[in-house]
Amino acid sequence: MRARLLGGVGVALGLWACAARAEEVTWRPVATTPPAVTRSPETTPAATLGRPEPLSKSTQSDQIVTPVAYTPQPAATFGPIIRAQAPDVPAPGTAPVQPVPPLNDVLIPSPVADPAGLQPQGVGNPAWLNGGWLGTYQGCASRGCLQSDHCFDYFISPVTSPFLFEDPRSLTELKPIFIWQKTPHNNTPYNGGSIEFFGMQARVAITERLSVTLNKLGGINQTVDSPSGDFASHTGFAQMELGAKYTFLRQEDWGTFGAFGVTLEAPVGSKSVFQDTGTLSMRPYLSFAQNFCKSSYGSFNFMTTTGGSFALDNSRSDFLFTGLHLDYDVANLHKIYPLIELNWAYYTSNGHVRNQDFEGRDLFNFGAMNVSGQNNFTLAFGGRYKFREWLQTGLAAEWAVAGKKDVQDFRLTFDVIFRY
Repeated sequence: MRARLLGGVGVALGLWACAARAEEVTWRPVATTPPAVTRSPETTPAATLGRPEPLSKSTQSDQIVTPVAYTPQPAATFGPIIRAQAPDVPAPGTAPVQPVPPLNDVLIPSPVADPAGLQPQGVGNPAWLNGGWLGTYQGCASRGCLQSDHCFDYFISPVTSPFLFEDPRSLTELKPIFIWQKTPHNNTPYNGGSIEFFGMQARVAITERLSVTLNKLGGINQTVDSPSGDFASHTGFAQMELGAKYTFLRQEDWGTFGAFGVTLEAPVGSKSVFQDTGTLSMRPYLSFAQNFCKSSYGSFNFMTTTGGSFALDNSRSDFLFTGLHLDYDVANLHKIYPLIELNWAYYTSNGHVRNQDFEGRDLFNFGAMNVSGQNNFTLAFGGRYKFREWLQTGLAAEWAVAGKKDVQDFRLTFDVIFRY
């Protein structure tokens, strides 16, 4: 019993002695800054428990702060933007707002509603008119109802021989015309007298290619210096001429266009001024125009009309005709156009009404019996001025230069164009 008690006391004393070896003998306050711990490289620190101990100021000052280098990254490629709600409904009459694509996407135009209603021309035309051997048709802004074809406004209409020389464009216009003509002195019975025409023309563009024409409507006054037979000084209505024209060729890129048409010469005018000869003549023609040599100083415009007048009976004379026109668009201003024109007529067959050797070209058809094979050439100089595209005026002086002069030795032609 005593041995067990002594053994227990011994064990208890041993345990107490082990615990006492871990304590310091001298008590002291806790240091606010723990001393630096110096360890040898070979010593591996043991894991410790307790509160974390901050580094001393001296240790913090020894540390070197290395700045962080920033390397720009390439812009990210964004995918399509997906909207999770229904699109906004635009107000009536406005074009819908197109979504903005990401910055790195290629902007591709998409069809947008046209509030102004502008559509390219040439829509609905046969393929051979818009392409093929005529090239690619470009078109311009859409035209209004019965409006002229304004895609070629740098051209002008010819001035002389207004009843035969036809502009190939589809036009809507009113054109008052005044002609004063001096007859040759060797022409009996006119003997140097004068002839005046006062009237107008009208054209209506049904489409940009099809138009109807009123080529002559007005009156004629003639002064005969040596009256004889039916020839005397009189004033009366001129024969009426009307027809249709189709512009089959329109090339804006080339500055080229052409048309063919037919005009009917109806002798419904006054007998006293020889405007009632026969029954009817048909006048088919082909007209062509071309712009060329364009520079900063201006450009040239060429125009021509070739055709013939053929009677439906044997009373009226038949003839062929050609008109050549050349003008210059000064400084490409589309305002000032000096011009030169050449007109030619050739009589292919005689009439059967009057026994004489002269005819009247575009003012008379006498039905002369002795004119077959005769030529008539005239040369004109003048100009046209555009106040606006809708208001223009032209003036030209014309002389007979070769062939038989008939009833024209000199002519002065003046017109005003009101164009829509």
